[in-house]
Amino acid sequence: YDSKRHRIYAICGAGKIDIIEQTDANTYRAFAKVDTATGARTGFFVPERDHLFIAVAHRGSQAAEIRCYQIK
Repeated sequence: YDSKRHRIYAICGAGKIDIIEQTDANTYRAFAKVDTATGARTGFFVPERDHLFIAVAHRGSQAAEIRCYQIK
């Protein structure tokens, strides 16, 4: 959970980061989708650096890698 921006970053393997924004204590809304790699479903958010790291597994011609996304 990104407490600074009140957002959740969901990495569920569909090739996107789903960004969900909390608008009040009990309300959430879809905010954006960011492309990543199909099958990527492991992430680590570092709030002190505003970075989201995503692990991408080797799959076909896709090499294994760690992707870093700067959160704005």
